Amino acid sequence: MKARKIAVVGVGAMGSMALWQLARRGHEVVGFDRMGVPHDTSAHGAESRIFRLAYREGKEYIPLLKRSLELWRELQSTSDRKFHFPIGCLYIGERDADWLLGTIEGAREHDVRHEVLDEQELRRRFPQHRLEGGEFALLDTDGALLRPELGVRAAVRAAQAAGATLHQGCAVERVEPQTDGVAITVGGNTEHFDAAVVTCGAWGTRAIEGPSPQFIARRLVGTWFGVDDVAAYLPERFPVCIRRTSEIDYSGFPSMDGWTIKVMPPVNFLSNIDPSRVDRTVSYDDTAIMRRVARTLLEGVDPEPVRSGVYLDGFTTDNHPIIDHHPASERIVIAAGFSGHGYKMAPAVGVAVADLIDSGGDNYIRHHFSAHRPSLQVA
Repeated sequence: MKARKIAVVGVGAMGSMALWQLARRGHEVVGFDRMGVPHDTSAHGAESRIFRLAYREGKEYIPLLKRSLELWRELQSTSDRKFHFPIGCLYIGERDADWLLGTIEGAREHDVRHEVLDEQELRRRFPQHRLEGGEFALLDTDGALLRPELGVRAAVRAAQAAGATLHQGCAVERVEPQTDGVAITVGGNTEHFDAAVVTCGAWGTRAIEGPSPQFIARRLVGTWFGVDDVAAYLPERFPVCIRRTSEIDYSGFPSMDGWTIKVMPPVNFLSNIDPSRVDRTVSYDDTAIMRRVARTLLEGVDPEPVRSGVYLDGFTTDNHPIIDHHPASERIVIAAGFSGHGYKMAPAVGVAVADLIDSGGDNYIRHHFSAHRPSLQVA
Protein backbone atom coordinates (compact mmCIF):
# COMPACT_ATOMS: atom_id res chain seq x y z
CA MET A 1 0.00 0.00 0.00
CA LYS A 2 1.44 3.36 -1.03
CA ALA A 3 2.00 5.64 1.95
CA ARG A 4 -0.11 8.77 1.88
CA LYS A 5 -0.19 12.05 3.80
CA ILE A 6 -3.29 11.99 6.00
CA ALA A 7 -4.73 14.52 8.44
CA VAL A 8 -6.68 13.39 11.50
CA VAL A 9 -8.90 16.22 12.73
CA GLY A 10 -9.84 15.68 16.39
CA VAL A 11 -7.52 13.40 18.38
CA GLY A 12 -9.87 12.13 21.06
CA ALA A 13 -11.54 8.75 21.45
CA MET A 14 -11.78 7.90 17.74
CA GLY A 15 -9.07 10.17 16.38
CA SER A 16 -6.35 8.73 18.63
CA MET A 17 -7.17 5.21 17.44
CA ALA A 18 -7.28 6.27 13.78
CA LEU A 19 -3.92 7.99 14.24
CA TRP A 20 -2.48 4.76 15.71
CA GLN A 21 -3.85 2.45 13.02
CA LEU A 22 -2.88 4.69 10.10
CA ALA A 23 0.63 5.28 11.44
CA ARG A 24 1.29 1.58 12.00
CA ARG A 25 0.38 1.00 8.33
CA GLY A 26 3.12 3.38 7.27
CA HIS A 27 1.13 6.48 6.34
CA GLU A 28 2.42 9.98 7.05
CA VAL A 29 -0.20 10.94 9.62
CA VAL A 30 -0.68 14.37 11.23
CA GLY A 31 -3.16 14.86 14.07
CA PHE A 32 -4.81 18.17 15.00
CA ASP A 33 -6.72 18.87 18.22
CA ARG A 34 -8.19 22.10 19.56
CA MET A 35 -7.20 21.09 23.12
CA GLY A 36 -4.32 19.15 24.68
CA VAL A 37 -4.31 15.39 24.21
CA PRO A 38 -5.86 13.86 26.22
CA HIS A 39 -8.27 16.31 27.86
CA ASP A 40 -11.39 15.99 30.01
CA THR A 41 -13.94 18.29 28.38
CA SER A 42 -15.44 16.11 25.65
CA ALA A 43 -16.41 12.51 24.95
CA HIS A 44 -13.31 10.88 26.45
CA GLY A 45 -13.44 12.76 29.74
CA ALA A 46 -14.89 11.73 33.13
CA GLU A 47 -12.23 9.18 34.14
CA SER A 48 -14.08 5.92 33.43
CA ARG A 49 -16.08 4.19 30.72
CA ILE A 50 -17.80 0.82 30.35
CA PHE A 51 -16.64 -1.87 27.94
CA ARG A 52 -19.22 -4.56 27.19
CA LEU A 53 -19.73 -7.25 24.58
CA ALA A 54 -23.37 -7.99 25.44
CA TYR A 55 -24.90 -4.91 23.87
CA ARG A 56 -28.35 -3.53 24.58
CA GLU A 57 -28.09 -0.98 21.74
CA GLY A 58 -28.06 -3.79 19.16
CA LYS A 59 -26.37 -7.12 18.51
CA GLU A 60 -25.02 -5.73 15.22
CA TYR A 61 -22.31 -3.99 17.28
CA ILE A 62 -20.92 -7.20 18.77
CA PRO A 63 -18.43 -8.04 15.94
CA LEU A 64 -17.01 -4.51 16.26
CA LEU A 65 -16.77 -4.89 20.03
CA LYS A 66 -15.03 -8.28 19.81
CA ARG A 67 -12.36 -6.74 17.57
CA SER A 68 -12.07 -3.82 20.00
CA LEU A 69 -11.48 -6.19 22.92
CA GLU A 70 -8.53 -7.73 21.08
CA LEU A 71 -7.09 -4.28 20.39
CA TRP A 72 -7.67 -2.98 23.93
CA ARG A 73 -5.65 -5.92 25.20
CA GLU A 74 -2.92 -5.32 22.62
CA LEU A 75 -2.70 -1.61 23.41
CA GLN A 76 -2.69 -2.29 27.16
CA SER A 77 0.25 -4.68 26.74
CA THR A 78 2.35 -1.85 25.28
CA SER A 79 1.33 0.90 27.72
CA ASP A 80 3.06 2.03 30.90
CA ARG A 81 -0.30 2.91 32.52
CA LYS A 82 -3.20 0.58 33.26
CA PHE A 83 -6.45 1.60 31.57
CA HIS A 84 -8.25 -1.71 30.92
CA PHE A 85 -9.73 -3.37 34.03
CA PRO A 86 -11.52 -6.64 33.11
CA ILE A 87 -13.98 -6.71 36.01
CA GLY A 88 -17.21 -7.60 34.18
CA CYS A 89 -20.30 -5.60 33.34
CA LEU A 90 -23.55 -6.17 35.22
CA TYR A 91 -26.92 -5.42 33.60
CA ILE A 92 -29.85 -5.25 36.05
CA GLY A 93 -33.48 -5.09 34.97
CA GLU A 94 -37.01 -5.83 36.08
CA ARG A 95 -38.55 -9.26 35.59
CA ASP A 96 -39.24 -9.96 31.88
CA ALA A 97 -37.71 -6.63 30.78
CA ASP A 98 -37.63 -6.76 26.98
CA TRP A 99 -34.41 -4.72 26.71
CA LEU A 100 -32.53 -7.14 28.97
CA LEU A 101 -34.00 -10.27 27.40
CA GLY A 102 -32.93 -8.91 24.01
CA THR A 103 -29.42 -8.27 25.30
CA ILE A 104 -29.22 -11.85 26.57
CA GLU A 105 -30.48 -13.18 23.23
CA GLY A 106 -27.79 -11.22 21.35
CA ALA A 107 -25.10 -12.47 23.73
CA ARG A 108 -26.14 -16.08 23.13
CA GLU A 109 -26.32 -15.63 19.36
CA HIS A 110 -22.79 -14.21 19.22
CA ASP A 111 -21.20 -16.54 21.80
CA VAL A 112 -20.53 -13.79 24.31
CA ARG A 113 -19.41 -15.22 27.65
CA HIS A 114 -22.05 -14.37 30.23
CA GLU A 115 -24.11 -15.48 33.22
CA VAL A 116 -27.79 -14.90 33.91
CA LEU A 117 -28.45 -14.25 37.61
CA ASP A 118 -31.82 -14.57 39.30
CA GLU A 119 -32.77 -12.20 42.11
CA GLN A 120 -31.45 -14.45 44.87
CA GLU A 121 -28.05 -14.88 43.21
CA LEU A 122 -27.87 -11.18 42.40
CA ARG A 123 -28.49 -10.26 46.05
CA ARG A 124 -25.88 -12.76 47.24
CA ARG A 125 -23.08 -11.75 44.88
CA PHE A 126 -23.68 -8.02 44.55
CA PRO A 127 -25.31 -6.73 47.76
CA GLN A 128 -24.25 -3.15 46.93
CA HIS A 129 -27.36 -2.94 44.73
CA ARG A 130 -30.56 -2.21 46.66
CA LEU A 131 -33.22 -4.24 44.88
CA GLU A 132 -36.94 -3.52 44.72
CA GLY A 133 -37.98 -7.15 44.16
CA GLY A 134 -38.31 -9.17 40.98
CA GLU A 135 -35.05 -8.11 39.33
CA PHE A 136 -32.67 -10.33 37.41
CA ALA A 137 -29.29 -9.65 35.83
CA LEU A 138 -26.87 -10.43 33.04
CA LEU A 139 -23.17 -10.51 33.90
CA ASP A 140 -21.04 -9.90 30.81
CA THR A 141 -17.86 -11.77 31.76
CA ASP A 142 -15.64 -9.85 29.32
CA GLY A 143 -17.02 -6.51 30.40
CA ALA A 144 -14.50 -4.04 31.75
CA LEU A 145 -13.83 -0.59 33.10
CA LEU A 146 -11.79 1.62 30.79
CA ARG A 147 -9.83 4.75 31.77
CA PRO A 148 -10.51 6.84 28.65
CA GLU A 149 -7.92 9.57 29.05
CA LEU A 150 -5.22 6.96 29.56
CA GLY A 151 -6.48 4.94 26.59
CA VAL A 152 -6.22 8.02 24.35
CA ARG A 153 -2.73 8.69 25.72
CA ALA A 154 -1.64 5.13 24.99
CA ALA A 155 -2.96 5.20 21.41
CA VAL A 156 -1.30 8.54 20.66
CA ARG A 157 2.02 7.36 22.07
CA ALA A 158 1.81 4.20 19.96
CA ALA A 159 1.04 6.35 16.91
CA GLN A 160 3.96 8.68 17.59
CA ALA A 161 6.27 5.71 18.01
CA ALA A 162 5.16 4.63 14.52
CA GLY A 163 5.95 8.08 13.10
CA ALA A 164 2.76 10.14 13.57
CA THR A 165 2.90 13.88 14.26
CA LEU A 166 0.54 15.62 16.70
CA HIS A 167 -0.40 19.32 16.82
CA GLN A 168 -2.19 20.31 20.05
CA GLY A 169 -4.07 23.47 20.96
CA CYS A 170 -4.96 24.32 17.36
CA ALA A 171 -8.50 24.23 16.04
CA VAL A 172 -8.97 23.27 12.40
CA GLU A 173 -10.95 26.06 10.76
CA ARG A 174 -11.80 24.42 7.46
CA VAL A 175 -11.65 20.99 5.79
CA GLU A 176 -12.07 21.48 2.05
CA PRO A 177 -12.32 18.57 -0.39
CA GLN A 178 -10.34 19.02 -3.61
CA THR A 179 -9.95 16.96 -6.75
CA ASP A 180 -6.54 15.63 -5.76
CA GLY A 181 -6.83 15.68 -1.98
CA VAL A 182 -8.03 17.71 0.99
CA ALA A 183 -7.04 21.20 2.13
CA ILE A 184 -6.79 21.71 5.90
CA THR A 185 -6.76 25.27 7.25
CA VAL A 186 -5.40 25.93 10.74
CA GLY A 187 -4.58 29.38 12.11
CA GLY A 188 -5.15 30.92 8.69
CA ASN A 189 -2.60 28.62 7.05
CA THR A 190 -3.68 25.94 4.56
CA GLU A 191 -1.90 22.62 4.05
CA HIS A 192 -2.62 19.95 1.44
CA PHE A 193 -3.19 16.29 2.34
CA ASP A 194 -3.95 13.23 0.25
CA ALA A 195 -6.85 12.37 2.59
CA ALA A 196 -8.40 13.43 5.89
CA VAL A 197 -10.14 11.76 8.81
CA VAL A 198 -12.66 13.86 10.76
CA THR A 199 -13.30 12.60 14.30
CA CYS A 200 -14.44 15.75 16.09
CA GLY A 201 -16.99 14.30 18.52
CA ALA A 202 -19.45 16.97 19.60
CA TRP A 203 -18.12 19.33 16.92
CA GLY A 204 -19.22 16.84 14.23
CA THR A 205 -18.39 17.92 10.70
CA ARG A 206 -18.75 21.69 11.12
CA ALA A 207 -15.35 22.34 9.56
CA ILE A 208 -16.13 20.46 6.33
CA GLU A 209 -17.15 22.47 3.28
CA GLY A 210 -20.45 21.13 1.91
CA PRO A 211 -23.62 19.39 3.20
CA SER A 212 -23.06 16.80 5.94
CA PRO A 213 -25.11 14.40 8.04
CA GLN A 214 -26.63 16.24 10.98
CA PHE A 215 -24.75 15.96 14.29
CA ILE A 216 -26.23 17.22 17.56
CA ALA A 217 -23.96 18.20 20.45
CA ARG A 218 -25.33 17.17 23.84
CA ARG A 219 -24.28 18.07 27.37
CA LEU A 220 -23.62 15.09 29.69
CA VAL A 221 -23.14 15.39 33.47
CA GLY A 222 -21.08 12.95 35.50
CA THR A 223 -21.32 12.88 39.31
CA TRP A 224 -19.18 11.28 42.03
CA PHE A 225 -20.46 10.22 45.47
CA GLY A 226 -18.65 9.20 48.63
CA VAL A 227 -19.19 5.67 49.96
CA ASP A 228 -19.17 4.30 53.52
CA ASP A 229 -17.54 0.94 52.77
CA VAL A 230 -14.89 1.56 50.14
CA ALA A 231 -13.89 -2.10 49.99
CA ALA A 232 -17.39 -3.04 48.80
CA TYR A 233 -17.08 -0.66 45.85
CA LEU A 234 -13.57 -1.51 44.67
CA PRO A 235 -13.34 -2.86 41.08
CA GLU A 236 -12.82 -6.47 42.14
CA ARG A 237 -16.16 -6.46 44.01
CA PHE A 238 -18.30 -3.96 42.10
CA PRO A 239 -18.41 -4.46 38.32
CA VAL A 240 -19.40 -1.60 36.10
CA CYS A 241 -23.16 -1.71 35.82
CA ILE A 242 -26.17 -0.62 33.80
CA ARG A 243 -29.52 -0.66 35.55
CA ARG A 244 -33.01 0.21 34.42
CA THR A 245 -36.00 0.41 36.77
CA SER A 246 -39.51 1.56 35.92
CA GLU A 247 -38.40 5.15 36.57
CA ILE A 248 -34.59 5.38 36.40
CA ASP A 249 -31.88 4.34 33.94
CA TYR A 250 -28.25 4.82 34.99
CA SER A 251 -24.68 3.57 34.74
CA GLY A 252 -22.48 2.92 37.79
CA PHE A 253 -18.71 2.71 38.19
CA PRO A 254 -16.52 1.37 41.02
CA SER A 255 -14.20 3.44 43.14
CA MET A 256 -10.93 4.28 41.40
CA ASP A 257 -9.76 6.92 43.86
CA GLY A 258 -10.35 5.11 47.16
CA TRP A 259 -13.43 6.96 48.35
CA THR A 260 -15.95 7.80 45.60
CA ILE A 261 -17.99 6.05 42.92
CA LYS A 262 -19.30 7.62 39.71
CA VAL A 263 -22.94 7.60 38.56
CA MET A 264 -24.01 8.65 35.06
CA PRO A 265 -27.65 9.44 34.21
CA PRO A 266 -29.48 8.64 30.96
CA VAL A 267 -28.84 10.98 28.07
CA ASN A 268 -30.87 14.17 28.08
CA PHE A 269 -32.15 14.04 24.52
CA LEU A 270 -33.66 17.52 24.87
CA SER A 271 -30.21 19.08 25.09
CA ASN A 272 -28.84 20.59 21.88
CA ILE A 273 -25.92 22.90 22.43
CA ASP A 274 -23.15 24.81 20.71
CA PRO A 275 -20.04 22.88 21.85
CA SER A 276 -17.95 26.06 21.74
CA ARG A 277 -20.32 27.85 24.17
CA VAL A 278 -21.42 25.08 26.53
CA ASP A 279 -22.29 26.00 30.11
CA ARG A 280 -20.03 23.86 32.29
CA THR A 281 -21.64 24.94 35.54
CA VAL A 282 -23.41 22.00 37.21
CA SER A 283 -26.68 23.00 38.86
CA TYR A 284 -28.44 21.13 41.66
CA ASP A 285 -31.12 20.09 39.17
CA ASP A 286 -28.43 18.57 36.93
CA THR A 287 -27.63 16.00 39.61
CA ALA A 288 -31.20 15.14 40.67
CA ILE A 289 -31.35 11.71 39.02
CA MET A 290 -27.93 10.66 40.29
CA ARG A 291 -28.77 11.78 43.83
CA ARG A 292 -31.92 9.67 43.66
CA VAL A 293 -29.86 6.66 42.53
CA ALA A 294 -27.44 7.14 45.42
CA ARG A 295 -30.27 7.49 47.92
CA THR A 296 -32.54 4.64 46.78
CA LEU A 297 -30.68 2.09 44.63
CA LEU A 298 -27.21 1.73 46.17
CA GLU A 299 -26.18 0.73 49.70
CA GLY A 300 -23.95 2.96 51.81
CA VAL A 301 -23.64 5.82 49.34
CA ASP A 302 -23.79 9.45 50.45
CA PRO A 303 -26.70 10.99 48.50
CA GLU A 304 -25.00 14.37 48.13
CA PRO A 305 -22.33 14.50 45.39
CA VAL A 306 -18.77 15.47 46.21
CA ARG A 307 -17.91 16.53 42.65
CA SER A 308 -19.34 16.65 39.15
CA GLY A 309 -18.40 17.66 35.64
CA VAL A 310 -19.87 18.49 32.24
CA TYR A 311 -18.79 16.51 29.19
CA LEU A 312 -19.84 16.60 25.53
CA ASP A 313 -20.64 14.08 22.85
CA GLY A 314 -21.98 14.16 19.31
CA PHE A 315 -25.26 12.43 18.44
CA THR A 316 -26.84 11.49 15.13
CA THR A 317 -30.55 11.73 14.46
CA ASP A 318 -30.93 7.95 14.85
CA ASN A 319 -28.42 7.63 17.75
CA HIS A 320 -26.09 5.30 15.83
CA PRO A 321 -22.64 6.36 14.60
CA ILE A 322 -21.36 7.11 11.13
CA ILE A 323 -18.15 5.43 10.00
CA ASP A 324 -17.94 6.21 6.30
CA HIS A 325 -16.64 8.49 3.58
CA HIS A 326 -18.11 11.97 3.69
CA PRO A 327 -20.86 12.50 1.08
CA ALA A 328 -18.82 15.32 -0.46
CA SER A 329 -15.61 13.38 -1.03
CA GLU A 330 -14.16 9.87 -1.01
CA ARG A 331 -10.97 11.45 0.32
CA ILE A 332 -12.60 12.39 3.64
CA VAL A 333 -13.55 9.72 6.20
CA ILE A 334 -15.82 10.61 9.12
CA ALA A 335 -16.21 8.66 12.34
CA ALA A 336 -18.65 10.61 14.46
CA GLY A 337 -22.05 10.65 16.14
CA PHE A 338 -21.37 7.83 18.57
CA SER A 339 -24.29 9.11 20.63
CA GLY A 340 -22.96 8.47 24.11
CA HIS A 341 -21.88 4.86 23.61
CA GLY A 342 -18.76 4.96 21.45
CA TYR A 343 -15.59 4.85 23.51
CA LYS A 344 -15.64 1.10 24.09
CA MET A 345 -15.48 0.41 20.34
CA ALA A 346 -12.86 3.06 19.52
CA PRO A 347 -9.94 0.71 18.66
CA ALA A 348 -11.97 -1.20 16.06
CA VAL A 349 -13.27 2.11 14.69
CA GLY A 350 -9.62 3.09 14.17
CA VAL A 351 -9.16 -0.05 12.07
CA ALA A 352 -12.37 0.64 10.13
CA VAL A 353 -11.20 4.19 9.39
CA ALA A 354 -7.83 2.94 8.15
CA ASP A 355 -9.59 0.34 5.97
CA LEU A 356 -11.80 3.04 4.45
CA ILE A 357 -8.68 5.07 3.63
CA ASP A 358 -6.75 2.11 2.22
CA SER A 359 -9.33 -0.04 0.47
CA GLY A 360 -12.80 1.47 0.76
CA GLY A 361 -13.80 -0.46 3.90
CA ASP A 362 -15.62 -3.75 4.34
CA ASN A 363 -19.25 -4.78 3.87
CA TYR A 364 -19.97 -4.98 7.61
CA ILE A 365 -18.99 -1.34 8.24
CA ARG A 366 -20.66 -0.09 5.06
CA HIS A 367 -23.90 -1.88 5.92
CA HIS A 368 -24.30 -0.82 9.55
CA PHE A 369 -22.64 2.60 9.77
CA SER A 370 -23.26 4.25 6.40
CA ALA A 371 -23.55 8.02 6.04
CA HIS A 372 -26.30 7.42 3.49
CA ARG A 373 -28.81 5.43 5.56
CA PRO A 374 -32.38 6.76 5.33
CA SER A 375 -32.72 7.40 9.07
CA LEU A 376 -30.10 10.19 9.00
CA GLN A 377 -30.87 13.85 8.36
CA VAL A 378 -28.61 16.23 6.46
CA ALA A 379 -27.59 19.60 7.87
